[in-house]
Amino acid sequence: MKASVPWLLGVCLLGSAAEAGKPRKPNAREQAEVKQALSGTGEPVSKKTFQVGLKGAGSLLFVPVLDFTVQPPLRLHLVQDGKILHTLSPSAADKAWPILQFEDVSFKDVNGDGFEDILTLARYMPGVGPKAGKPFRQAAVYLSRGGKSFEPVSKDVSDALNQSPPSKLAEVLKRLKKISKARLNLPKTAPPAPTQVSASPSP
Repeated sequence: MKASVPWLLGVCLLGSAAEAGKPRKPNAREQAEVKQALSGTGEPVSKKTFQVGLKGAGSLLFVPVLDFTVQPPLRLHLVQDGKILHTLSPSAADKAWPILQFEDVSFKDVNGDGFEDILTLARYMPGVGPKAGKPFRQAAVYLSRGGKSFEPVSKDVSDALNQSPPSKLAEVLKRLKKISKARLNLPKTAPPAPTQVSASPSP
């Protein structure tokens, strides 16, 4: 029986590694962890709250929060051990247009550095201008800096991904494959704050 313990441990470790980057719904304990971390600062989008293992960061909870009493309303938290480990920067779309719905998230290594990056998709609707009242989707991509922080891709990459509004994240992944890895590498120092977008994308 003792001899079988190392083998079973190895199987468990392999199983855990295989699940890296694959989100699942949080269990009751993890839901309580989310509640503790938010401490009444907003309600999570429960259908899009996930537990996920990310290289360099470990096991954490991805928690999107929509709070229309603040601007921008969408906040994307990474929660670990009952505390907010990191909050992703608002995207240019978050700053430019009213959000209707947070729709999707994916955890994929898009630049080949071995660390899972974070891709998100949300739906917006301008209140003024020629596109007023016409909803559209925009994606955001956050590159992992060794799993310790996540930073948005450059403005030119974001514009290339969103000029024609994507309908789903699978479409965003296809577009990312056409972008050189050099353009998807993070600079050695933190990038400047993203420029606010003021015009609606092409339909």
